[in-house]
Amino acid sequence: MNILNQHQNAFPHLLPIIDSMRVYQEMKLWKQLSDQLLVYIKDPQVNQGTHLKDLFEGFVKKFYQEIDEMKLVRILIKTAEQYGDFQSRIDFLKQFKLDEQPQLVIEILIAFFKLQQGQLQEVDELLKQYKQKSEKLQEVDPLVYSMLYYLAYNFYKIKNVYEEFYVNALQYLAYTNDQDMLQEQKVQLSYEMALAVLISPNIYNFSELLQQPVLVSLKESAQYTWVYQLLDIFNRGSVRELNNFQWNEERKRVIPNFQVLNEKIRIMAFLELAFSLPKNNRVCTFEELSQVSELPLSDIERLVMRTISKGLVKGRINQVKQTITISYVVPRVLTLDKIEIINKKFGNWEKSLNVFLKEVEDVRKTFN
Repeated sequence: MNILNQHQNAFPHLLPIIDSMRVYQEMKLWKQLSDQLLVYIKDPQVNQGTHLKDLFEGFVKKFYQEIDEMKLVRILIKTAEQYGDFQSRIDFLKQFKLDEQPQLVIEILIAFFKLQQGQLQEVDELLKQYKQKSEKLQEVDPLVYSMLYYLAYNFYKIKNVYEEFYVNALQYLAYTNDQDMLQEQKVQLSYEMALAVLISPNIYNFSELLQQPVLVSLKESAQYTWVYQLLDIFNRGSVRELNNFQWNEERKRVIPNFQVLNEKIRIMAFLELAFSLPKNNRVCTFEELSQVSELPLSDIERLVMRTISKGLVKGRINQVKQTITISYVVPRVLTLDKIEIINKKFGNWEKSLNVFLKEVEDVRKTFN
């Protein structure tokens, strides 16, 4: 119990949890003890230095075989990071031989440390193997997928493959409890995902990212608030706001390709215009699109063709009338303002239906 006494002195704010762990260990109540440990290891202060490593060596190691293995690997994931260099972390993890799913989690974590050592080719092969293994499992614990996509998004981040990084990061968030992420990780991942969406010429669903709970950390971050503001501007397709956006040298450094930004914001302006049109009359003029995109009329046809080529809309151009008839708009995650637009569309549809029904009723009365 010496290590618990040390932690008690170091973390007085965690005294109730430490006392409960001491009691549960003495009474051999392994489930309750492991549950308390999972709460304990989420504390940011405990995650610093070698506190978790010392706790494992001086306390958890004595009874780890008694607790649920999926809970154990959650403890190991946090603890391994405090075992010095990457090879020391790998050696620490290799001593555990567990059941299929928790063992797969350990293997994925070992692959992650190999990735940090620059072993990209090996990790690429391991990633394929682990995906195949996960597909064969039944009743898969979310932690397996969480770690699998964690490995995948970090792999593609190192390779600068923005689309794959973004897709796998979204999957990681889908299988990961927000409370299991430290604040620093939330901010960093949100920032990296935001940059990927902005920089990539092929990602246009800004609303999908903005709906992620972790984006709150980006919005509230003094350092990266500007990135959240950019996401919001692009999500609304506001060319005017982008033109007025304040750029400094740091912001220009991390988002250097203004050609991509300028094209994306105008495509988003087109998508916003298309979304706002009534479904039974999705026709807009070159002039309307010119106004929202702030492009001259001579560039509108090219903008429409670029948007169609990316599969974001389907439709046809009437060059004589200078109109665009839209038959399809890529689905988007609905934000409150989008729901308001749909609500207005339903209201207009209801009015049209009432007019039609009144006309039918008038005709019926005439014949009677």
